[in-house]
Order: sequence, then C-alpha cells, then structure tokens
Amino acid sequence: MTNISRRDWLVGGAALVGGMALANSGTAQSLTIPGYTPTPENPIRFSSNENPYGINRAARNAMIKSFDFAHLYSGRGRRELTDVIASQENVPAENILTTGGSSEILHTMALLVGIEGGSILAPDPTFDNNFMKYADRMGINKIRVPVADDMSIDLDALRAAMTDDVKIIYIVNPNNPTPTVLHAKELKEFCLEMSKRCYVFIDEAYYEYVVDPNYETMVPLAVENENIIVTRTASKIHGFAGVRVGFGFGTTSMLKKIRDKITGSVSTISINGALASYQDRDYIDFVLRKNKESLDILYALFEKHNLRYIKSNSNFTYVETGIEASEFGKRFRKYGIQVGRPFQPFTKWCRISTAKPEDTQYLAECYEKEFV
Repeated sequence: MTNISRRDWLVGGAALVGGMALANSGTAQSLTIPGYTPTPENPIRFSSNENPYGINRAARNAMIKSFDFAHLYSGRGRRELTDVIASQENVPAENILTTGGSSEILHTMALLVGIEGGSILAPDPTFDNNFMKYADRMGINKIRVPVADDMSIDLDALRAAMTDDVKIIYIVNPNNPTPTVLHAKELKEFCLEMSKRCYVFIDEAYYEYVVDPNYETMVPLAVENENIIVTRTASKIHGFAGVRVGFGFGTTSMLKKIRDKITGSVSTISINGALASYQDRDYIDFVLRKNKESLDILYALFEKHNLRYIKSNSNFTYVETGIEASEFGKRFRKYGIQVGRPFQPFTKWCRISTAKPEDTQYLAECYEKEFV
C-alpha cells in the first residue's frame, strides 16, 4: 500500500477515517484503506464519477453540528448557502434555486415539457439517467443528434435538427460520457439564438473539473435571459452524491416555474454541509490535484497501448476498448474493478471514472495482466 502524506490525511483523509472501521463491511473500496481487498462483490468503483475522497472534514463537522437544530423547520443555513454561491458566481441570490440535488431540477424540467408539450433535442450520447429517463417515463419524444467525429457536441447539427415541435434543448457541458466541452463563444451564441424558440437547459455537473481555457459557465447568461437554465451539483467534486444538494440558475420567472413544480426538499443537514464544503478551497484543490494524477495514469496506459481516448475535462475519461464494453467490464470485475456501463451507440467504448491514484495504478496493472 502506498503511504499517505500527513497533508493528504488532514485535507482529504476524512473518507479514510470512516473507512477503516468499515473495511470488512462491503463499503470500503480503496487500496489505501487497511484490510480492504478488491473483490467482484466489493469492487473499487471506477463507474459512477464519484469523489473517492468523500465529504471533507469541515463539511462533516458542520453536518454533525447541524443536528442541534435539525428538528426545526425552515432549513437554517439556506440563506447563507445561497449567499455564498451568489458571491462565488457573482450573480444575485434571487437567481439561485437550491434543491435536493440537481436531479430535482432535471426531473422538473422534464415534467414541464410533459405538461407544456413538445420534444426534447439532445446530443447522442449524453447523460441519460435523470432528465432523459424521466422524460421516457412521461412519453416525451426525443430527437437525438450524434456527436461529431471527435465526440464533441455538434451545435451546428443540433441547429439543423431543430423543429417547431422542440420544447427544450438539453446540453451537458462538460458532456457525459464523452468528457468534452463546448467553447464559450459558440455556446453563448447558440443559447441566445435557441432560447428565443424553446428552453435551453445546460447541465454543468462537472464544471469545477474543467481545464480547457476556452470554457465558460453559462450561469451569467442564464440569470439575464429567459428560457435558459443552468444546473450545478455538490454530488461530484464535493462528494455529496448520497447527501443531495444542487443548484439552479436562471431568471426569477424561470426559477418560479421550476419551484412551483418541485415536490422534494433539501435537508438542514445537507445545507449546512454544503455551506462548509463550498468555502473549503483547500479541499477542492486537493481533489483536483488527485484527479489529475489519476487521469495521467490512465492516459499513460492508453498511450502505451495505442488506445484511442478522450482527454478529460471532468473526473472520468472515455476510451475505445476494441471489444464490447460489457465484456470489458466483466473481465475487469474479476480483479475487483468496476468500470462504467455501456453508452449507446458507442458500445466498444468505456467510461472510466477516476479513483484514488493508488487504485488507478492498480487498474493499470490489471489491464496489463488481462488485456495485453
């Protein structure tokens, strides 16, 4: 096992503290945790784009403290959290909606389309577990537009596929499973043009990971222009996947449409954890540094074996496996490694999330044993 530095323990080691006690319970999933051995039943997760370091220490402490007033209604800390996000994004607090994960807004936008009528226009592939699957359950028609040859979202192709029936355009930026980004100038022009005809929904779940200098958030555009909505989530870089905090950005009238249809809520515990986490820049920098280390390990592996892959602006990459992704995953699973599910239509490509560098090195070693 690789030794962990004192700073890494203090900054990113909160997940390790709980993990040691749980090493044999089916929840510990890192070689950095004493007593853990990867198995097919309890694999290291390279599959769900999660933060392998978990919720940081400051957020954990804030969540524990919030139990003192968690029995009270009104969500103490909500205003403070909104003000922190408003300050960081340089937008008015009234243009921010805090929800129980961004999936609340994703589902509600599909609900709005179902009520108002019309089709969804979206790139293919893109993330489909929330907005798109919820739309399926409502019987909403979807127009899917293939990505370009380099697997980036093709805005011109989306324009060409536009019809009067389209009610919403759904864009994930950075995209998922292809971790590409749309550049600021082109996306701004597209949003302003298309928002005159329909809703334009930009999901920025991986915003914090972006390294492309040509990328910009569409939050400033959304708060000043009708029919544009941007979502963010604490599930990724902040490690809140099981805690649920998300944000919507838009005009007050756009946010009212969403708020009026949302049925869920966000807990006091989640709010106060997020309030601490969003102010902990050291932890965010730590996660970004470790994410880059893991990506570099994967890139070196892919380049050594001449595998085509997509340079990432996120906490995952996309690689051409040469075999069906389902078979690729099955062969990794016997080593206690779980990689991403297949995404149509690229069934011979696989999404691999970043785990801790120590675990990513193990994946590289297992690839050498199994596939070379």
